[in-house]
Amino acid sequence: MERNVLLVLGNGYNRENLIDSAIYLRDHFGFSIRPLHVRDVRKKEFLPNAVDGIMLEPMIAGVNEEWNRYEEHEIANIKEQLEQKGVHAELEVKFGITPEIVIEELKKSDILLIEKEDKFSEDLIAILKRFFKPIIVVRDKVLKLDKVAISNDDGTKVNKSFQRFINIFTHVDEITSLELVDPDQHDHDDEEVHENYLNEFIKGKGIKLTSKQILRSNSDEFLKICKEEDVLIMGNLSNSYIFEKITKKIGVKIMEDVETTLFIA
Repeated sequence: MERNVLLVLGNGYNRENLIDSAIYLRDHFGFSIRPLHVRDVRKKEFLPNAVDGIMLEPMIAGVNEEWNRYEEHEIANIKEQLEQKGVHAELEVKFGITPEIVIEELKKSDILLIEKEDKFSEDLIAILKRFFKPIIVVRDKVLKLDKVAISNDDGTKVNKSFQRFINIFTHVDEITSLELVDPDQHDHDDEEVHENYLNEFIKGKGIKLTSKQILRSNSDEFLKICKEEDVLIMGNLSNSYIFEKITKKIGVKIMEDVETTLFIA
């Protein structure tokens, strides 16, 4: 049974990493690649029809022409990059609103491969709040699965992400569990430590588990450790993302600031 990865290629600086990550999935796990580029119709919405009663149609027409030339140039660049990397699948080009197109096209794929720049874009947030298939979010490193970690709060969301991850990447036999704990938990003797159900679930799969506890107040240490990992498994965003960001929920900070590739399901 053939599986395919939806490879979303925009105008970001991580395009090469994205393509190489898709190739990794193809060469190591048999995924076919579906390259997709969205020509987002919202990019022209900021242009006014008139200013102080002066109609701007001629000016707008010129800007639109320039934008169309830029888009065509980017599409040609993407096609050239794909060919140079040995990805011969046809680039699908869709017109619309990026999150809506991506969610719709994901219905025909098994997994989504998308980029994250320094911070989450509004489009990526919208996708993360609506997705229904596993997502791999690439930033500064090409996807590999030699060193796998999991952001483990022992909640149901990350438990589900791990279940989907191990169902896809069945060869993984070692995982590092990164656990953010409060000071009173960190100072307990071993016999007093509360059971972590996800850790037990992972070990029950025959996977070697290394557990690392980091103080919740020391998220920078967490991010530093993550840099040494190839991929970090996390639970998905909740619909209350803005509230959690305002209240500085630690999971949102990690998801936004981590440089490691993310697997979210």
